[in-house]
Amino acid sequence: MSEFIVGYPLRKIAREHMLLRRLLWRVDFALIWSLLTLFRLLPVEWASTLGSKGGTLIGQLAKRKTSIMEENFRIAFPEKSPREIRHLVKACWSSAGRVLSEFPHLDHILNDRRDQRIEIVIRDPEKTFRKRTGPAVVVGAHLGNWELIESALGRLGIENSALYTPLSNPWLDRLLLESRAALNCELLPRDNCTRLLVERLQAGRTVGMLVDRPVDGDKMLPFFGRDKFTTLLPAKLALKFNCDLIPARAERVKGAHFRITFHPPVHPANPGSCKNDQALDMMRQLHELFESWIRQRPEDWVCSTRLWPKARPGNLEKVRRGSG
Repeated sequence: MSEFIVGYPLRKIAREHMLLRRLLWRVDFALIWSLLTLFRLLPVEWASTLGSKGGTLIGQLAKRKTSIMEENFRIAFPEKSPREIRHLVKACWSSAGRVLSEFPHLDHILNDRRDQRIEIVIRDPEKTFRKRTGPAVVVGAHLGNWELIESALGRLGIENSALYTPLSNPWLDRLLLESRAALNCELLPRDNCTRLLVERLQAGRTVGMLVDRPVDGDKMLPFFGRDKFTTLLPAKLALKFNCDLIPARAERVKGAHFRITFHPPVHPANPGSCKNDQALDMMRQLHELFESWIRQRPEDWVCSTRLWPKARPGNLEKVRRGSG
């Protein structure tokens, strides 16, 4: 979510003037609070549908974000026509709107008495979560409603801690954290998170994170045929603690109904290589898996941040090949 919603055109001035920045934060808070309150008053399916339509409308106004999404989809799907790319961007905004509208209903979705809103699938139970009392590293992508992955772990009886990205707007951050409390997992801020993750794994807890978006200052690995900055942290933690690195996929089945699938652990192809090479290989495998999920249902992928560095005239071929 952008730092400023209503005041986006004033963002550069606001970052230099704290009073204006706080004013715009409060305006954005009032807007999102009003929307979430409205969504809360509606049945969950109505709220999700309204959120879908609202997200599409916002996409027509947020031209900068829309252009970033278009660029991401063009790189990921070079074979698609401009019309098809526009359709995917519209679907992306729709998915983002649904996720926002479902925040105030997370408790309803997770505590559905008929247990029909979330289906949990474990692929190959003999390999996945063999030791539910031991630690694991669970990784996912921004697909479907990704917020539900950690709650699915809780339903399996697995104590877990999940990374989240705090919003720069402190009022909005608190508002969304209140809704996330329904997830019934410990939330850890993403900034400087390594020590916190190590402590949780040492205590035997499973940790979860989303890793399809770029991370500054780490390795570049191919994703849809072009390099993007990628964190090696999940793989390095799994190797350090000799625990499983488990991919998790969130799918929107229909409306506010979901399927959370836990896939078999990812292992290095060459266990005898150095730890860094093993981590690189494991993250490459994850990228390939994410690519397959996204190709199957690209409309569920919320790719609202720039994923790949802007290609410069002299290095486009290098960026496309991937430097590993």
